[in-house]
Amino acid sequence: MKSSIRKFVLRTGFAAVLMTCLSLAVKCHAQVIKVHIYPSAVNLVPEGITADNRTGKIYVSSIAQQKIVVIGQSGLVSDFIPGNTEGFGEGLGMKVDARKNILWALSNKRKENLFTSMIHGFDLKTGKVLNRFVLQDTIPHLFNDLVIHETGELLITDTYASILYKYAPATRELTEWIPAGKFQYPNGITSGGRKDLYIATYGNGILHIDLQTRKIQPLPGFKDSSYAFGLDGLVYRDGALFGVYNAKEYNTNAVIRYNLDRSGKLIVSETVLDSGNLNFKDPTTAVILNDVLYVIANSHLDQFNRNKETVQGIEKALSPLTLLLYPIKDR
Repeated sequence: MKSSIRKFVLRTGFAAVLMTCLSLAVKCHAQVIKVHIYPSAVNLVPEGITADNRTGKIYVSSIAQQKIVVIGQSGLVSDFIPGNTEGFGEGLGMKVDARKNILWALSNKRKENLFTSMIHGFDLKTGKVLNRFVLQDTIPHLFNDLVIHETGELLITDTYASILYKYAPATRELTEWIPAGKFQYPNGITSGGRKDLYIATYGNGILHIDLQTRKIQPLPGFKDSSYAFGLDGLVYRDGALFGVYNAKEYNTNAVIRYNLDRSGKLIVSETVLDSGNLNFKDPTTAVILNDVLYVIANSHLDQFNRNKETVQGIEKALSPLTLLLYPIKDR
């Protein structure tokens, strides 16, 4: 989630428009970008995205409507869960557990000085809630993003508290896997296999964590520090990290690829896949499906925040859900 949210750190139908890079060819490295616009998916303030590689379905969480929508292979959009299902709040990070047919989703709510952060596990076929955990505190918390460990446990970033949690679904127990004080403002998180974990943080840049020893170290080798310290979503694929940058104005929003060395602990090259795309209006997170990187282009989080965290009165200013598609190529 973009750091400015809450200001703490800081028709059913489908249209696919093919955009060549044209004057942006240098920035886009002359690759073809597809723009998928969903006219029926309006006023979502979309934030999180994940996919089921078996079915090709894409899931998008909504902050404004506190729900999750699903996009079928035909491009039709429908509610996976309606708003406020079993207390579901402002939707953020999500992941699909294909082995157990569960969609794990994080959400948050705030009422005055009471912060509520939630974990929901939904049956992928029915949308039924299979697992639920609620953390309430007067100390600020924000469950932001997650990965699913090979054990089936979840590792969850808490941006406000600067904690990395472990959640055990079987016992519904939440523990501090890495306590506060080790890094600042963790955001997107992705797994690089059995040993490597990567976290985008606003305070420390991109971090590598050894899953076995929990050793934390900065990921060196980046060229542009403003990108490295301003990433929201983070995705790993075959020795590369893909980050979504949204820390400043729309015309600086970007999607960046970082190629890693064999150890996974050093960036050896950095490529800006896209920058200043006219569809960018606070891009947030990404997912890879069938060798394509899908990026939420237009969360409109800045407008949502400036409007006292509501879409009322600014509906006409918010564009429908837009995903940008980038083909993933070899190094």
